[in-house]
Amino acid sequence: MNNKEETTPIKDQETKIDTPENNGTEPNVENNLENNIVENLENNLEKKIEELNDKLLRSLAENQNLRKIHEKEREDLIKYSSSSFAREILNLADNLERAFVLFKNDPKFKSEEFKDTMLGIELIEKELINSFDKNGIKSFESVGKRFDPNFHQALNEVESEQEDEMVINEIQKGYMLNERLLRPALVSISKKKTNTHS
Repeated sequence: MNNKEETTPIKDQETKIDTPENNGTEPNVENNLENNIVENLENNLEKKIEELNDKLLRSLAENQNLRKIHEKEREDLIKYSSSSFAREILNLADNLERAFVLFKNDPKFKSEEFKDTMLGIELIEKELINSFDKNGIKSFESVGKRFDPNFHQALNEVESEQEDEMVINEIQKGYMLNERLLRPALVSISKKKTNTHS
């Protein structure tokens, strides 16, 4: 029995020595150090992932913007590539219109014998307007509107009762090609009459 009593305290002492609570603060320091390292690694990984996600989103946005720019450039190229040809056609249209006005205003062409000629002229006019419409070429009204240097080219000023810089006469029509100016209208603009009475 005495042997048992002697060995029990020794075992208790060994157990006490082996437990972390009785072994000083070293395991806690190691655990804390490990936890700090793991937390730092996790934080660094999260930051890296956020940075990479941000870079990826920026790259995707830039690619999308570039694609939109290229699509717009392609559309513009298709829409406006014929602008120089369209300007030349406008000169032809102007000459035809002048000829048509001469025919229509001349009384001898209003007789029965020129009825077919006048119908032919009207058909040509309609066909020309339809061709312009199909290709996005449209004339715009200028008379009665304020002079706008983006759409009008003033040839002269005419004294008038109207306020300054109103378009009072259109010498040559202006045209748009889709949303762009193809040719400015040649116009006369008003200049307010000055009172000479004193």
